[in-house]
Amino acid sequence: MSHKKVFIDANVILDLFLDNRPYSEYSKEAFFYLQKNNVKLLTSCDLITTVYYVLRKYDKEKALENLSYALELLYLIPFSNDETKKAIELMQKDKNFKDLEDTLQYVLARENKCDLILSNDDNFYSPDIKKIHTKDFAEKII
Repeated sequence: MSHKKVFIDANVILDLFLDNRPYSEYSKEAFFYLQKNNVKLLTSCDLITTVYYVLRKYDKEKALENLSYALELLYLIPFSNDETKKAIELMQKDKNFKDLEDTLQYVLARENKCDLILSNDDNFYSPDIKKIHTKDFAEKII
């Protein structure tokens, strides 16, 4: 396994806790494979609130338990005005960056030297960090 740092997108974190999602099993396989192989798993601090927002609709207490568990496995990347400005500038320069949240995640992954982004979002644009869907990861790498 050549990956040392992998950025985990919110949709993958949600898949870990919601079995009814279409890629849930693939996400679990990929996530725990990476964890077992001592890969540093990173996500941004704002994605945790996004995950909570979705999970709380099912069960608030379980959502908090799930997030506590996730925090044991993930390193949260903080960000400030600087990273947000970089994301905005990227979107202004390159029209392939269409979503501010995804662009910010890309900036954080790049600045933290992630060598892979694990995301099930087909529209997540990442020009120079390999992005892979959990289904592809499970089928091609595991």
